[in-house]
Amino acid sequence: MRLFMTTTHQIAIAGILILAMVLPVIADDPPPIPKEVKIITGEQLKKMLDNKDKFLLVDSRIANEYKDGHIPKAINVVDKEMENHKAKFPTDKDYPIVFYCNGYPKCPRSVNGAKIAITWGYKSLYVYTAGIPDWEQKGYPLERN
Repeated sequence: MRLFMTTTHQIAIAGILILAMVLPVIADDPPPIPKEVKIITGEQLKKMLDNKDKFLLVDSRIANEYKDGHIPKAINVVDKEMENHKAKFPTDKDYPIVFYCNGYPKCPRSVNGAKIAITWGYKSLYVYTAGIPDWEQKGYPLERN
């Protein structure tokens, strides 16, 4: 009987350990990037800014991060607060919108923002997946508030 209890106990512990390793991986899965959203690089975004292309640049990070340094011309709209800032978005649903944050998949806010914009009917959506860490590493300019 003692052997049975020990084996059962070992199996239960092994099961708990496996769950402890697997559940965080499942919980941390980043949201998939919708097929309607195009991924752009830092070089492409810098070129768009340098060429003065017409587009809305959305920094999806929290306000303190935005104030510490953001890409020039970016407005700050956190994904969870987009509904409250709908008026900041263009009425033209074909107007290009670029979202960025702290780098996808570590930070899903830019992809979440793009998903919300899809539900609003926007058709020209981009995500700078490498985000602000890549922008800073490249030595590109930042604005600070």
